Amino acid sequence: MHEIGLWNTKNVLKMKRRCHVCFAYVFLLLFFSSCSLTKYVPENETLLNNVKIKTENKDFTTEDLKPYIQQTSNKKVFNLMRVKLGVYNSSGRDTTKRINRWLRKIGEPPVIYNPEFTEKTITELERRLANKGYMRAEVTAEVTEKKQKTNVLYWIKTNEPYFVNSYELNLEDDSASYFVQNHRFSEPLIKPGDIYNLDNIDAERDRVTTILRNRGFYHFKKEMLYLEADSLQKNRTIDLKMKMLPEFSQEDSTIVNPFLRKKINKIYVITEADSEVFQQIAKDSLVDTITYRNIHIIYGKKRYLRPKVLASHIFLEPNGYYRDMSVERTVSSLNSLAPVKYVSVNFREVSDELLDCYVIINPDKNHSFSIEVEGTNSDGNFGVAGEIGYSYKNLFRGGETVNVNFRGAYEAMGIINNKLYTSNDIGGNVSLNVPMLIFPLKKDSKIRTKANTEFTVGYNHQTRPQYQRDIANAGIKYVWNRRLGLRYNVDLLDISYVYLPYKTSSFEETYMSNTSSLRFSFEDQFIMRFGGGFTYTTQRENYTNRDYMTIRIRAKTTGNLLYGISHAINQEKDEDGIFKIGKVPYAQFVKGEIDFVYNKYINDKNRFAFHAALGIGFPYGNGNILPFEERYFSGGANSVRGWSVRDLGPGSYHNQSGAIDFMRQSGDIKFDLSFEYRFKMFWLIEGAAFFDAGNIWTIKNYEDQPGGLFKFSDFYKQIACSYGIGLRADFDFFVIRVDMGIKLYDPSKTASERWRGNLTADDLAFHFAIGYPF
Repeated sequence: MHEIGLWNTKNVLKMKRRCHVCFAYVFLLLFFSSCSLTKYVPENETLLNNVKIKTENKDFTTEDLKPYIQQTSNKKVFNLMRVKLGVYNSSGRDTTKRINRWLRKIGEPPVIYNPEFTEKTITELERRLANKGYMRAEVTAEVTEKKQKTNVLYWIKTNEPYFVNSYELNLEDDSASYFVQNHRFSEPLIKPGDIYNLDNIDAERDRVTTILRNRGFYHFKKEMLYLEADSLQKNRTIDLKMKMLPEFSQEDSTIVNPFLRKKINKIYVITEADSEVFQQIAKDSLVDTITYRNIHIIYGKKRYLRPKVLASHIFLEPNGYYRDMSVERTVSSLNSLAPVKYVSVNFREVSDELLDCYVIINPDKNHSFSIEVEGTNSDGNFGVAGEIGYSYKNLFRGGETVNVNFRGAYEAMGIINNKLYTSNDIGGNVSLNVPMLIFPLKKDSKIRTKANTEFTVGYNHQTRPQYQRDIANAGIKYVWNRRLGLRYNVDLLDISYVYLPYKTSSFEETYMSNTSSLRFSFEDQFIMRFGGGFTYTTQRENYTNRDYMTIRIRAKTTGNLLYGISHAINQEKDEDGIFKIGKVPYAQFVKGEIDFVYNKYINDKNRFAFHAALGIGFPYGNGNILPFEERYFSGGANSVRGWSVRDLGPGSYHNQSGAIDFMRQSGDIKFDLSFEYRFKMFWLIEGAAFFDAGNIWTIKNYEDQPGGLFKFSDFYKQIACSYGIGLRADFDFFVIRVDMGIKLYDPSKTASERWRGNLTADDLAFHFAIGYPF
């Protein structure tokens, strides 16, 4: 939830000065510690100072060829400072002291030049170039030594590449050839006229294997294919033939025939891994089974999953051909069930054409408890929070999960006139997660996607210096995955009731008077939402050395059904022209958001990240202004970092009170744009340099927010800009982040002061947060 509070200006300035000194000290330490590079280099040895690659061929970049360098120099930051080597060198020679051992542990010892690695690198580079079609490539090394430092420069002359003249696939089996040639991805990855490329050849072997193993060729494997190449030296062309290894193309009864298509005979689902059950099945002995839709289910001591549930997650079909894809979908689908720990699928040949399938499920524990205590930093306010949770993972023997959570939080919001102002939250929620869509389009169909229906009810009580607020909510949500990386969600119904039982007199005078345009944002109200969206990402686990993008689109609307009912029954409006349910008005608005993140992989130590986001909310009908919970704010650790949280906007609005006014500094439109360069430094420490731009605006011209109205003629002049640097500690399972943002362009200033040339303390903002900003 958004917070309302005041910051003490003097304390903020003190914090900024202290953080500024800390940042300066850290970066000076890292710089000077990198100066003495050869401190621990033995007398008759040299430090490997620089390793570079140069080539005239634009098809190859240095980053493409770096993985084949067998010895690299010490890691650098910004390609200038050897921070980890500097940390190591800052240690003393007395290793009995703990500080020296720790500095050496987090640092990096000097890389001593070894000429043997230079020769190995030449060999590896020539091999890689040949695999890319440059059979006549020449690689030489230029080694120079100066002041106990060695520089190595690899010169690459690729010469002309070899091209594919022709490509032929010969499987020596008509049935297999038919499936490959008539598949929807029948276009071969090796094409005449292309440069010879071993990577493409390997991908072609994968393509052929995937097609056949999804058409019943159970014994077919990629390793059975080999490539026959016939090169013509004069015109640098190669004729390629993909063939079966000779031992698999001959008729030999001792060798498994890879071209026998296999069908599924019987499917056994074993819900508990038990050696006695396996022995009985292996001997074809009778075991207690339940047959449902031609699937034989063998239960253990407990029937913890219903037959219908198990059958709906099995994608292999009796009398159907074997498919790798069906096996993978079966494992993935069953693993998504909460009471399942892990799944394995095995096969047993019962004849030349038939396979028996055994789906073995290892159950997980049904009950789980959790207790969490954490430090919080909500919108810049430090505090502590605790949560107690309980989960039951199999309520109706269909993988339904019940979650019960209770949470409390306490935060310090600032000091005003030597008095500490705090906030606290207490609440809980109960949710039921069903691993299917409760209202499927087709009855009794297999679950083709990972789908969930979630029912939730919750309550939260908030205490703030100026008011108390109770929020009760209930909702129904659909969530499902269509394919890898694509996730949809639909809020079928989301109902909230917001009630403010207590408000201070100053709060009421400032924001709740009849003349305040913001009062409708803080009144008791009823909110009934409907919405949905999707998330698509190309990010994959265990694949960190590649580019990826993530896009999120969300939209929701509220109050339309209630507004229609009010008109249908000719309900009377109150003196403000608002329909009410009893004595409580209901909100009506539409809201849409789009968020895009692109992460560019440079190398293992450097990345570039880009973020753009746009959100628009529009109140109409029964709504004069968006509810406070739905309004946008700008500034802070995840927005324009030159400003503190909620300290920017809307538009050119200038806050002259000396304290952040969370109420007035909110809006209906938000735009964020960020560029960030991330680099590893030493140990767990990473660095960042960033540029942010953005602001918020109002849809309507509210008197309490002068200068906040969005206008096409002026909005580009009101886009705030900032830049800065940051430090991060990456502990794998979470990241601690400290960023220093500096204002570059401040739209709240007069025209002559907007570009911040002469910086003051007010132009700096420091942020402590958990996780990356995007």
